[in-house]
Amino acid sequence: MTTLISDKLNGQDLVTWNSYLKATRLLFDKLDRTLTEDAGLSLPDYIVLFRLAQSGGEGTRMSELADAAVFSRSRISHAIRRLENEGLVERRACPTDRRGSYGYLTESGQIRLDLAEAIHNEVVRRYFLEPIGDGVPTFRGVTDGMLSALGSDPSEPAC
Repeated sequence: MTTLISDKLNGQDLVTWNSYLKATRLLFDKLDRTLTEDAGLSLPDYIVLFRLAQSGGEGTRMSELADAAVFSRSRISHAIRRLENEGLVERRACPTDRRGSYGYLTESGQIRLDLAEAIHNEVVRRYFLEPIGDGVPTFRGVTDGMLSALGSDPSEPAC
């Protein structure tokens, strides 16, 4: 059970928190909009393709993909179905578990991912890394600390 602390955030703490929330939301919106306009993929679609590419052709179980991409299982199913209809991914039954299935990146999916990755990297560089500048190692330490406090392994990729 979580113990609630009655102290309100105020002053610099509240300003810092609000700045972080707004910057994060705007960055995700920028990534999503740019990927959609320039590569025809939403940010969630990009994350799915990226995770499938990381499997090295071995495929990724849908439940693992949902966990790794931080999506619900129903949302991942919907995304995979849409990407499958576009010919970017392929779904295959799990040979050892009739209820499970694996997702695989197709050749067309890899081509689209390559385009999207260049766009993604440019947005991340321009709107995230460049503004942080020399503070990147410090920022990384802060986010690793946050992840650890939240029970997540900082070394596991988010996308």
